[in-house]
Amino acid sequence: MYYYSEVLRGMRALRVVAIILGVFLALAIVMRLWALSEHNPESVATALQGSPTAHVTTKTLPDGTVETVIDDKFKHVHAIVERRGAVFHMDATMPIGEAPSHNNFSMGYSSIDQNQRSGVAHIRVVRDMSANIGIGILFAISCIIGLVTATMLGGVLAKENDGHLELAWTKPVSRERLAIASIAVDMVTIVVSQLAMFALTLIVVLMFVRPHLYANALTPWVIGLAVLAPLAWYACLTAFSASLKRGLGLVCGLGWLAALMIPSVAGATATSSSDIGRTIHSIFQPLAYIDPIAYISFHGSMESAGLQMHTVVGSIEFSTLMLLLLTVVYAALAVLQWRRVEA
Repeated sequence: MYYYSEVLRGMRALRVVAIILGVFLALAIVMRLWALSEHNPESVATALQGSPTAHVTTKTLPDGTVETVIDDKFKHVHAIVERRGAVFHMDATMPIGEAPSHNNFSMGYSSIDQNQRSGVAHIRVVRDMSANIGIGILFAISCIIGLVTATMLGGVLAKENDGHLELAWTKPVSRERLAIASIAVDMVTIVVSQLAMFALTLIVVLMFVRPHLYANALTPWVIGLAVLAPLAWYACLTAFSASLKRGLGLVCGLGWLAALMIPSVAGATATSSSDIGRTIHSIFQPLAYIDPIAYISFHGSMESAGLQMHTVVGSIEFSTLMLLLLTVVYAALAVLQWRRVEA
């Protein structure tokens, strides 16, 4: 297999990605354990229900809600707790000294009314642990690790130029086929890293809420945008370094600097009324069209239909198609450059 070294490089990159994702998962577990250790409406209800002096009755209502009535005359506590799926509701009265802090309640609506004269606290809590999460959002988050992987693997042909060019030419395959295979293996690695990030994000979400995943007409475009952005960025770095034998790190470093600056300046000067601002915009806006990062630089605007999201260069649909075009063009330019490189 003439691209064995390329596969090994991809595996090394995935090991680095696995370490990064492992750290994220460990942090999420720590946060979840911390949240469980804090007082929350469920723990408060469980403590009230578990009191040895409490009289507890439980019944199921016609709509499936499980209603628990807690009456503790010894502690002057009365509470009605309702649970249905991910929805939790509690209405309780108790002495102020027994009431939890309002700041401990989270992920829902809660209120604590305290009467200092009577010394009684009235607690009302409504918490819904379900959440509507778009599939496109999960893929958008995975774009981050995709860009990291693309930067690690970017400039694969320049790496061959640096002391390995003669060895690469001894392989029983044409330059073009070797270059295309190297780029293809790296692109598959980038997509695999994003799928791993997608799975990790979903696991973390499940640790905190019960998600209801949904999709709409824009979801396929958002997924395409999230997947193509790292691929286009990888192809861009490879194209700009394909003919170099030294300085790949400089290309990646300056590439990120330019890629972030171009959409920022283009967006900031888009509505400028000064001649200088319009001149700067006329320079940076065309550059944004060849900058893959510009296609994931979002801006929001309030219109009659609500919040409208678009990138520096246009709509999400247009940005997705342009990223596909840039991926193909940059990859082709990289291959064409490399076939002309001399040892």
